[in-house]
Amino acid sequence: MEDKTITSADLPKVISGIDTLFYFYESNDLYDDFFLDILDQLEDSKGRFEKREIAYSNKDLKIAISNQVFEFNGKAQGFYWFTNLDNFLSVGFKDSLTNRSLNDIQVQFNAVGIYTLGIKALLRYTDDIFKDVTTGYKPVTRADLNMFVQSNMSWLEKDMFVSRKRQYTTHLKEISSKYRLQTLYIGKAPFLLRLYDKKEELKTSKKSELMYEYFLNNGFNTQDDIFNIEFEMHRKHLKMYNIDTVDDLLGYAQKLFKESMDAIRLVDLSTISENSINSQNRYKAEIHPLWKHFSDSYELKDFLALDMPLERLKRKNYSYTIEDAMKEQVSLARKAYVHNIVVDERFYEEVLEAYHKSREPKYLITKSANIEKELDVVYETISEPINLKELDDLELEKYIKMIENLMTDPNSDLKALMKKHELAFIELKCRGKSLYQESLF
Repeated sequence: MEDKTITSADLPKVISGIDTLFYFYESNDLYDDFFLDILDQLEDSKGRFEKREIAYSNKDLKIAISNQVFEFNGKAQGFYWFTNLDNFLSVGFKDSLTNRSLNDIQVQFNAVGIYTLGIKALLRYTDDIFKDVTTGYKPVTRADLNMFVQSNMSWLEKDMFVSRKRQYTTHLKEISSKYRLQTLYIGKAPFLLRLYDKKEELKTSKKSELMYEYFLNNGFNTQDDIFNIEFEMHRKHLKMYNIDTVDDLLGYAQKLFKESMDAIRLVDLSTISENSINSQNRYKAEIHPLWKHFSDSYELKDFLALDMPLERLKRKNYSYTIEDAMKEQVSLARKAYVHNIVVDERFYEEVLEAYHKSREPKYLITKSANIEKELDVVYETISEPINLKELDDLELEKYIKMIENLMTDPNSDLKALMKKHELAFIELKCRGKSLYQESLF
């Protein structure tokens, strides 16, 4: 067996957090009218497509709640599910007369919301959206407490773990590739441990850029190994610790993580005789110093400190709707009529032609003989201090496109560019705009 003795100098960097959070809202007497309004908006949204005989998917159907726009995901288990435009959270609504044993509003925080805004800001943002139809009681239904580890943990094997309860070890699954551990599961709902290679997971994930930015901002080297230790806990397990609400969870999370690390332990098999290693004697082995380091290092202070003003969050999710566009077009048509300007099909063809020309990026890196010269010009432009608020919308879009083009250059400072991209992207979204191409986020 390979010797993996850990010294204090070897102890890896860690990032503590809450990777997943699901909870309910208790609804008040105004909920029934609220739910009917949602169904009406959904039918109106469908009608716009059906009226024009245009095919549509669920995500093409949008509703507004407290001036925030949500896309329809479909119906599941009696709930109508929606996701807000920024993909911060998903929320389900049901008829209050159906399945009365469940609350009417179910919320799931998405990784984009957690790692962009932070749990506290995301909670305030969500509370504000539903404040008119809820009582403030938020029973938690699932939480995944996790720790990202800057270390190669592929040497671990399932036989190195012991648990306080037999049921945890009877539900054990190990996924490896070429003798390298990728994923290890111990236990099952309502309590289980997942330990896996985070970089391997991000190879096929849409949130890879977001997570790498998060790691860089928290002092990780994204070129090195990153593993995730994650405890998935459902309401039944949380209730054993008298954790009922989201506030209870946040207040007890640090102790709960340590309890979980003690419930399923990595042991140091070198502390028992090699001849006596078996399922029973493994329980006599000492806790591995690496596991003790992880348990002692879990701290949510920095994770919960990430916050944003509510006003900024509310502006960020603004959406320019088809109703807004039609109102503006009617106003322009009236003005054109007063000034004897003919607004017909040909007029709008010319408008579209001029519009497409206006959106052509000024700075594009193309394969040409002058590629190095083009790169120098763009680098010089990007490196100059820019007040994003002084740029108009099209200039800001072009600036973002310049940064994205530079990200494809292997010699670029990717960390600096990603930070510039994030700031510019947030500024664009605060204006209620979106990129004409899919952004990195």
